[in-house]
Parts: sequence; structure tokens; C-alpha cells
Amino acid sequence: MSNLAWLAAGLAAGLILALIIYIVRASARPLVSGLLRAATFPYRFVLRLLGSGRRAAAGAGDEAVEAAAAAAVSGRRTLTEAALGDDFAHEDSFLQRQGVFFKWLSVRVGYMRMPEELTDALAKDYARLANGFLGGKVPIESDARALFEDVEGAVIAHQFHESDRGAIYLLNESRKLMNANVLKLASWFSLILGAVLLINIVLNDTGMIAALSPIADEAAGPITGAQLSSLIAGAGSCLLAALVMWALYYAEYSPYQRNTARETANFLTRYLARVNDHYRTAIGKAKSVTVGQERDSKHLAEEAQLWALNINWLALRVFFIETYVRNIQFQIRRNSIYYLIFVPAAFLGALIGVLTILASFTGLSPFETIAALGWVFLILFVLVAALYAFFLSSSMKSLDEIDQGEWISFHTLRLNAVLGEVVGKYAEDVGYWKNRVGGGL
Repeated sequence: MSNLAWLAAGLAAGLILALIIYIVRASARPLVSGLLRAATFPYRFVLRLLGSGRRAAAGAGDEAVEAAAAAAVSGRRTLTEAALGDDFAHEDSFLQRQGVFFKWLSVRVGYMRMPEELTDALAKDYARLANGFLGGKVPIESDARALFEDVEGAVIAHQFHESDRGAIYLLNESRKLMNANVLKLASWFSLILGAVLLINIVLNDTGMIAALSPIADEAAGPITGAQLSSLIAGAGSCLLAALVMWALYYAEYSPYQRNTARETANFLTRYLARVNDHYRTAIGKAKSVTVGQERDSKHLAEEAQLWALNINWLALRVFFIETYVRNIQFQIRRNSIYYLIFVPAAFLGALIGVLTILASFTGLSPFETIAALGWVFLILFVLVAALYAFFLSSSMKSLDEIDQGEWISFHTLRLNAVLGEVVGKYAEDVGYWKNRVGGGL
């Protein structure tokens, strides 16, 4: 069998093996999930009869607990996504994912469901949510199979599901999109770099460059025409690889990552500004409780409680939204670091494996060919590899667009001072009326 036939057979075997690995990876987790659920069904059934299942679901609902457990086992959904649920048709209608090789997230006006004004009816809803949160039980149980940041995100998503699920959903979608872009960048660049080396080895080792060389030995100077053609092909492939990487990074990846980060930051600015509007309204309402003609002490107490709950609830929403922003920033950076380390390492291992297979089964000598390509190619290849490393190391600069100083932050609400002002106002009014009544006697 000829060298080209062996090469074709090796490449076909590699493609088949890659397809098998992909299918196994895609189906293994759901299969394991189903087997685990089937194997543990009798125990879960007995525990539910004994009441353990109901205790585990307290405050969350059976569906939420089962969805979170299934997500942790199958790996297809995170605990945070299970806590958020699936009804995001409104939000998705105002989101656009654009791009060719990479994607960026556009948030159109109308995404927010939060009303512009804090009405009395909305204030009562906020008070109900505040009572549920402030009087609720702190969840201390967690799924040990999940990552901690996912557990934390799920707790926030569950606690603020009714008021801020849209904001949490957008933040989570931005995280997934930015992480996917980093994974694509590392994969594309690793593929390009590996292809340059592999193509030059195969073309030189099989003699294709020598056979197709249009340069005569007399015109090549101190080297042969085949060697000059090999040098030109190697230099050209390195320059082409550098150009493609430069185009991918600066034409799509970098601006698209910045667009997504900027859209996320702009949304947070608008969203928290509206929360702040409600917060300022609640403060004004709380301070004006004792102003006016109302003399029913019970009604005054109810009004004071209503607006005090609103003030605390709105401030807590800002605090936990910022906590979740920290959460997704951590996930983006951590996941990206994994991608930037393990994807190149995997490609390097795969490349060494392919070269070893070629050397073992095709009669080619790829490792000797690398040395024979000459110092010019090796220098250019090292420069392309350095460019590759530079682009990957700069891939997370877009997160600078998410700047806490751009939006209304928890510390700018001055909750401690606001509560002091409101309570102080009530104390002043009580003191005023006590002195007035005492003076009248």
C-alpha cells in the first residue's frame, strides 16, 4: 500500500474515532443520569413515603428540587438554570445573538418587565416578597455534585425568582456566551496552529512539494528547488495562519466579547436605576407616613411597616444582584482559564498522537521532517505560536467593560443612613406630639 493510501486510511480512522468519542460524550451523561434515577427510585420512593422528600422540598417545591437534582446528575442544566425555570419567551424575544464564528448578545429595549413606577399595589407585592425572604429559612443543604458558585447562584435565583429572574437570566446567558466564545477561540487557534505544522510535515514527508515544485534547482541558489519551495510553503502557511488568527481575534472575537460585556453592563445600569427609582419612592413614602390628616394609629403602623419592608427589600435586591454579578464574573474567568489551558494541551496531545500514528503506520517520519524543515520555518512557527499565546492571554480583557462604578451599587444606596433617617423622623414626630400634648396639659 502506498504512503498516500496509508495517510488516507489514518485520517479516516482518526475521523471515525473522533466521531465515536463525540457521540459517547454527548450520550454518556443522559445515560448515566437515567441509570442513576432508575437505580435510586426505590429509595427515593421510600424516603418520600416517610416524609423526607417533602422536607427536602420545603419552600422550593417538588418540581424545583427534582429539576435541580436532574440537572446536577445529567449535566445538561445547572442548578441555577433549574431554579430559574424555562418560561423566558418574553426575555428571549428581546435578545439577539449575532455573529458568524463568534457570537455577541444584544439586549433590545423592552426586555425589563419591572414597572417604571412604584404603585401601592406593587409595594404590597414587594412587602410580601420581603416578608418571605426576611422570615424565611436559610438553605444550608446543597448538592455536593454541583460547583459552589452554581449552588450560590441557585439560591439567589430561587430567593429572587419572582422579582429579578429576568436580570439573573440575562447575566447567566451572557456568561454562557462569553465562555463559549473563549472555548471557540482556543479551539480555532489550536486547530490553526496544529494544521500549519501537520500540513507542512505531510506535504514535505510525502514528497508532494518536491513533485509539484515549479522552481528549478539552478534558480534556487545554494539549495535545491524543492527545498526553496518547502521554505516558501512553510513561510506562507505561517503568515497565513497569523493573518487568519489576527482576523478572527480583531474582526469578531474581541469586539463581540466587548459588545456582550458592554450590553450586560448597560442593562445592569438601566435595571438598577429603575430599582433605585422605586427605592427613592419608598423612602419618600416612608418619611411622609406621619404627614397629613391620617389619625388612625393602626393604619399609620401598617403604612410604616409597608414602606420599611419595601426599603429593605429593594436594597437587598441590589445587594444580591451584585453578588450574582460577582458570581458570573468568577465563572467566566475560571472557566476561561480552564479552556485556555486544557484546550491547547488537548490539541497538543492530539497532534503528538497523530504524528505518532503517522510514524507508526504510514512509513512517514514526521518528527525527522520537523527538524528538516529548517530554522526559518521553525522561527516563523515559534512566532505564530507566540502570537497564539498573546491572543489567548488577552482574551479576557473584555470583562473590564463590566464596571461597578457605572451603575447604582448597594453601597451608594446608603441603607444604614436611610434607615436612620426614617426611624429618626418617626422619633421626632413622636417627640413632637408628646411635647405638644404635655404642654397642653
